Amino acid sequence: MTTTTAPASRSAHDVPRQSATSTRIGAGCGLAGIVLVSAGFALVASADAAFHAPDGDVLAYYSGAGLARTVSGGLVQVLGLLLILPFAAMLAARVATPGPAGEVLGPAARMAATVYVTISLAPGMSAGAAALWLAQSESADPGIVLALNDLRSLSYFVALMAYAAFLVTIGSAGLVSGRLAGWASWSAVVLGGALVASVPTATAGFADIVGLLGLVWVVVVSVALLRSPTGRTVPA
Repeated sequence: MTTTTAPASRSAHDVPRQSATSTRIGAGCGLAGIVLVSAGFALVASADAAFHAPDGDVLAYYSGAGLARTVSGGLVQVLGLLLILPFAAMLAARVATPGPAGEVLGPAARMAATVYVTISLAPGMSAGAAALWLAQSESADPGIVLALNDLRSLSYFVALMAYAAFLVTIGSAGLVSGRLAGWASWSAVVLGGALVASVPTATAGFADIVGLLGLVWVVVVSVALLRSPTGRTVPA
């Protein structure tokens, strides 16, 4: 009769750490993504197209916006949003340890980031682009332009919920695995929770402020990982 010896279960410390190159690629993408999103936003943003803006201001914005500048700014934002995906993938891989962090929380964070980017692009930015294109045609229907702008704005708020889920899950995974610094993990959880709480009062601007802090979090974490990609992430 033969016997087999079951392999011993591995602890979180037995899992090979992420390579410095992979960490730097993901962190660099995150940093570049936020820079591009900010630059694109600066080109196309206008309070006249906000969800609570008067209908006349919304129509005037879309009909008078420079087509080339606005489209260019939108494309820059699209590229920036897409670069957030490898950043999220890098963080999910970094916390990939046996147990909840690597098997549930990390993958959930990666999927939440994907949902955030997807909703931001379509219907979010796609609706805004359609409103711009229609408003500058001779047969523009004001009602359709306003509806597309509302779809763009509401998609942004829905996307923020997905981004909040990303922050909470990746922060929780960092706390469970010990693969993210304590300040990065706890701040992600707090910001994610604050973002969820702020969405119901989004028209007052609170969601915009917390969402901006969430993007700043990506910048700070990216810079920290670029400086120390394989260094110890938590105190001994």
